[in-house]
Amino acid sequence: MALRPVVITGVGVICAVGRDPEEFWARLTAGAGGITAVEDERFAAFEARFAGQVPDEWIDAQLPAEDTGLDRTARLALVAARQAVTQAGLSADLPGERFGLVLGKCQATPTAAGGYQPMHATGDVVAGKLGMTGPRILVSTACAAGGNAVGLAKDKILTGEADVVLAGGVDPLLFGTYAGFAGLQALSARPCGPYSRSDGLNLGEGAAFLVVEALDHALARGAEPLAEVAGYGLSADAYHATAPDPTGRGGTTAMRRALSDAGLDPDAVDYVNGHGTGTPANDAMEKKVMRAVFGERAPQVPTSSIKSFIGHTLGAAGAVEAVASVLALRTATAPPTIGFTDEAIAESTLDFVPNTARPLHMDVVVSNNYAFGGNNASLVLRRPGGPREYDELPATEVVLTGLGPVTGLGTGIAEVAEAVANGRTAVGAEPSLEGRTFAPRSLWRHMNNLSRMAIAASRLAWEDAGLKLPRAALDNVGVIFATAAGSVESTDGFDESVLANPNKPAVLSFSNVVLNATGGAVCQTLGLRGPTTTICNGGASASIALDCAVETIRAGKADVVIVVAADEAPRPGDGTRVDPYDRDSGEAPASASVALVVESAAHAAARGATPYARVLGSAHASAGAGDERSLVERSIAALPTEGVDLVVGAATGGAADEAEAHAVLGAVPSARLTATAGLTGDAGAATGALNLALAALALRDGVAPAIPGLNSPRAGTVESYVTKPELPATPAKALVLSAAPGSVRGGTLLGAV
Repeated sequence: MALRPVVITGVGVICAVGRDPEEFWARLTAGAGGITAVEDERFAAFEARFAGQVPDEWIDAQLPAEDTGLDRTARLALVAARQAVTQAGLSADLPGERFGLVLGKCQATPTAAGGYQPMHATGDVVAGKLGMTGPRILVSTACAAGGNAVGLAKDKILTGEADVVLAGGVDPLLFGTYAGFAGLQALSARPCGPYSRSDGLNLGEGAAFLVVEALDHALARGAEPLAEVAGYGLSADAYHATAPDPTGRGGTTAMRRALSDAGLDPDAVDYVNGHGTGTPANDAMEKKVMRAVFGERAPQVPTSSIKSFIGHTLGAAGAVEAVASVLALRTATAPPTIGFTDEAIAESTLDFVPNTARPLHMDVVVSNNYAFGGNNASLVLRRPGGPREYDELPATEVVLTGLGPVTGLGTGIAEVAEAVANGRTAVGAEPSLEGRTFAPRSLWRHMNNLSRMAIAASRLAWEDAGLKLPRAALDNVGVIFATAAGSVESTDGFDESVLANPNKPAVLSFSNVVLNATGGAVCQTLGLRGPTTTICNGGASASIALDCAVETIRAGKADVVIVVAADEAPRPGDGTRVDPYDRDSGEAPASASVALVVESAAHAAARGATPYARVLGSAHASAGAGDERSLVERSIAALPTEGVDLVVGAATGGAADEAEAHAVLGAVPSARLTATAGLTGDAGAATGALNLALAALALRDGVAPAIPGLNSPRAGTVESYVTKPELPATPAKALVLSAAPGSVRGGTLLGAV
């Protein structure tokens, strides 16, 4: 199946060796590294004090005055984003709703008050400045996020949701993260030597973006394609929270999947831009990946690590390295790995392009990234060809076959369904996992609460779906984790330890601070090694994750995907009553996890499964001009809502409910409106997943979450809402809403089976 060709038409980068692509490439090909001693006095606490740093003047000199007051993460991102858009020659004629953004980040951005911004805040700034109101995704797969973002951008082009997507990554150098890596004893006390000394990594900072669009769209507007995104592959190690699988199994799988997606075999690869962190575990594992993929040819495949120049830029790494791969293709030059001694060159059994750039004819390049949490991402880039015929992405029917809620209301779909039917609520109550074992004790006792909830939810959904797959099939089951904020427990514990003594950080907490750690724990516990990613778009995360799951199935990359959402309450519940859409309602935080088994209808039918609901479509609207109500209206207008009987909204009990209520009652006046936050409180991404789960349950059983305390609705009359669990008739279609207010609003259309 030859799908629509997708190309890169612009790149931008700022990092330790360059303030733009031209300077970046000149320094790489000259072998001039940018890793220097950190002069910030705070870092004097550490023995290892080398990093790839970006001078402030490089950033601010490229920004208009009104942007120089933004936080460092946003400023880095804006510099690289504008470079890419300028090179691509994008004009103001491109409609904002056809211009999307996929941003990779590893670290949350600190605020002046000592907390953290929402993970998606940087993406909102970039999109707002560049007039982008198309698909907006924050992907946080730690060190694989930047490459992961390029792959997801390709998906958005293939689905037709956008004409152009800006994909990339950003991360600054943060003291806490530095302390964490120092605590793991992963840092080198000198400029790092990937593939040679392998005595530790250096951290770095920076940002990079690539403009991704369909080949025919690029040619129609007169743009020059720089490279084709021929394929990408994702996998999970399912091995360890921080250490890579020493066998190289996960990395090998990701590269093979990427080549398969591109329709190429390993013999077609001319150059590999490696992950190459410089740690003993990574470098040894990566050498095994090369030998596994290329066999006897491995010593003849040039492979280099530009982290030897700039350090490890975390969430930006995959994007920076993708830019380097594009430039390698364009200039027929392989950048070197610097830091090799003559002795190391003589002892090397693979070709790591030591110290000196090499002219090299190349048509196909692979860029690899491996991350904490066991996430692996591989990109295959090739020289762009001319226009050609292609097939559309198949319109594969997708169903929900398993539901796994873990909430204060109940654990498992049977308990939650009984509570919903009887009108019980448990706002702010902590979920209970007592009474059964969800993972081996050796794993369970080291896990934080968020991972335990997500594992329990995933196992319960798996059991509810009746999945009994052979071990080999587990390698192709995907996991997409959705979260708004990750583990509050681990983040607070780690931050407190760094404040107490930066040389003795809580390393176990540090390994769980990365937002994809929980998804990795699910994969490790259930033994799942399929396509894996983590989505962090606030309360809209679960519906975006479901979108990604559907795209994964439509592209033939998996038949089964578990979407699991989890978030923790930042503070204990205080007994606040939540009646969504009511003027007298309060808001209350909650902890919960909800998993959904997403499956191709054909796969479900072949194993005799009985689905809860069909996934008929989805749409997400991103903030731009207009208020919150118009954002909700845009997400609904993009879906065929005729015949919708039930709307499960994203309301959480606060003033923002009014905009949603007016939008829904105006767009779908014949449907009844309800929300699940009145049952549990607001559990971030998990609330979005609970909305989907209970809407699917309503389509099967005719029972929906009710708002019995609704007396003074913010819009319409009481009769427009679900105030009793038993519906007048089992609905045929349900519209499920999700919300990251001020950023993204989503709608998912489910249909009865």
